[in-house]
Amino acid sequence: MKFVFLCDDIYLKGDYAAFVNNFPTNHELVTMSGEAFLQAKGFPENTFGLLVERFTWQKNFSLFRYFGLLPVLETVPLAVVSRARRFEPLKGRSALRGQEMIVTPNASSEELYTLIDKFVAAPPQMHSYPRCACKVPTKKTAAV
Repeated sequence: MKFVFLCDDIYLKGDYAAFVNNFPTNHELVTMSGEAFLQAKGFPENTFGLLVERFTWQKNFSLFRYFGLLPVLETVPLAVVSRARRFEPLKGRSALRGQEMIVTPNASSEELYTLIDKFVAAPPQMHSYPRCACKVPTKKTAAV
């Protein structure tokens, strides 16, 4: 299965580089920066799940919403990759506190393999973003 790891280049070092290198070989991992996602306006074909680095999400969420990409982000299950032990909800996803899978980047290969298999078996619940930013104004026509 193919996963996309949404992580800006500035954060892709240390534990996060080890996370990419230790990713289970029975799955494919594609790394995209927030800017690359904005330019592509979507994920590579056949993407099963999205793994997001917390700071990348927080920094780019407003841009994703402004350019109308939130519905694209709803199409795949999401897991958070974070060093923090205490989980703070992601911007725009506060309604799902405690329902998203959290992956620590410094997990061993065996732990990471188990977490990814758990994610594949039962992906986190999908989240519906508020549609107010996506509404298209409609003209009212007078009845004749």
